Amino acid sequence: MTQRRSPSERKTEILEAALDVFVRKGYAETRIDDIVEEIGLSKGAIYHHFSGKRELFMALIEHWMDQFIEVRDNDSLRGRPSAEIVKRIARFTSKVFKKNPNWFLVEPEMWSYAFRDKELRELTSQLYNKFLSEFENLIQRGIDFGEFKEVNARLIALSIMNSLHGMIWFMLFQPEDFSLEDYVELNMNSILDSIKAG
Repeated sequence: MTQRRSPSERKTEILEAALDVFVRKGYAETRIDDIVEEIGLSKGAIYHHFSGKRELFMALIEHWMDQFIEVRDNDSLRGRPSAEIVKRIARFTSKVFKKNPNWFLVEPEMWSYAFRDKELRELTSQLYNKFLSEFENLIQRGIDFGEFKEVNARLIALSIMNSLHGMIWFMLFQPEDFSLEDYVELNMNSILDSIKAG
C-alpha cells in the first residue's frame, strides 16, 4: 500500500517513475502498464493525473523546465547580475544531473521521437523556445543594465543551452580527466566573459 501524498507529490512521483521507464525502454516501447509496474500504483491513479503517455512525456519536459524557473525566481537572486543568475542555473543543472542523470538521458529519446511525430515536435519546440527565451531574457537584461555588450541575446542563449546539453555526454562517456563542475564552470565563464561590457 502506497502512502498518502499530496496531488503535486503524487504527480512528481509518477513523473520520476515514467522518466526511468522512458529512458530504459524508449518512448515508443513504453506502455502505461510499464509505468504502473514501476511505481506500484493503479492505472486509474496514473490516468487521474495524466490522460496518457504523450501527456506524461510532455509533462516531464515541463517539470524539468519548471525547476530552472524556480532557481531564476529565487528571492536571493533578485537584483543580482544576470551572469550570476545564469551561472547559478548552470550549477543547479549539474546538481540535478548528478542526482539523476535520467533527466538528461531522456532528451535524446525525446528528440528522436519528436523527429518522427509532428505534434510532439511542435509541442517540444514550444517548450524549448520557452526555455531558450528564459536565457535570452537574462542576457537582454544584462545588456539593458550595461553588464553585457550589445550582442545577439538569442544566439548567446542558444550557446548556453547547447553547453548545458553537453552534460548528456558525461553520462555516456564518463570522462575521468575533468569533472562535470569543471565543464560547466569553464563553459559558462567562456560564454559570459566573451560578452562582458567594457
